[in-house]
Amino acid sequence: MEFSEVTKKYWKEEDWKDVEKSESVDDLYVVAERILKRMPKPIVEVCGPLANGGLGSFEANMDVFNETIKKLQSQGLNVFDIMPFEDAIQVLKEKLGLEKLVDDIQNKFYLPIFKSYVSVSYFMSGWETSTGAVWEHQKAKELGMKVVYL
Repeated sequence: MEFSEVTKKYWKEEDWKDVEKSESVDDLYVVAERILKRMPKPIVEVCGPLANGGLGSFEANMDVFNETIKKLQSQGLNVFDIMPFEDAIQVLKEKLGLEKLVDDIQNKFYLPIFKSYVSVSYFMSGWETSTGAVWEHQKAKELGMKVVYL
């Protein structure tokens, strides 16, 4: 997958390497936090179907997700792009099992990002079909974040 130039400008070589060798969701969060600290504020995030729901396949969902991120970036929004983490997340899914991974991703990755860095969540069409996006929607509402439906 080709990431946008906007996304790449916040990443350093060390970040790419650290994601590749990550052994836990905690490792991924450390990299995410470094990137988030480099980004101008306010920061927004795209939420929607990836692993389940949406178009019915991970690959098709990834393509739409990536295009949505690029579109919002082209409108001048500071989008925290989760796409560079997805390969490592899939590796961790094999290592940890789906249930443990989902709990860790929600509570050790997304929740601290939502609490500390993201001010607006953009929900893609079909978000309701994804268990992860439904969780993100619930948390965004609980935390009083602005929610925008695309």
